[in-house]
Amino acid sequence: GFTKSHLLVADITKYGDGKTIEKKLEDANIILNRNLLPYDIKEGRHFEAPGGIRCGVSEVTRLGMKESEMKEIAQLMHRVVVKAEDPAKVGRIVNEFRKGFTRVHYAFESTRDAYEYIQLR
Repeated sequence: GFTKSHLLVADITKYGDGKTIEKKLEDANIILNRNLLPYDIKEGRHFEAPGGIRCGVSEVTRLGMKESEMKEIAQLMHRVVVKAEDPAKVGRIVNEFRKGFTRVHYAFESTRDAYEYIQLR
């Protein structure tokens, strides 16, 4: 499907299955989810351990992160997934990185403001 949001799905079968990678990244304080790829069933993969991961960056964008921070997050993911570094070690770096982003930058001021942009039926 198609969305107009900050989202990507990646085939990670070269490094493991989605379930394993999801857990390693969670242990590094990077939260994303496993995701079926269009050809997973044909390849004998299952929804519990699919060949992909899904990364949504809406929340980090709301916290004010931009392109340079996304590159840094990608490098942290690379260290866990590709270089097989200790997730706990990378997680400590993630915690320090995250300390600089504690305020919401992009949001409506009130619930009422949010609903002015959509029509409720």
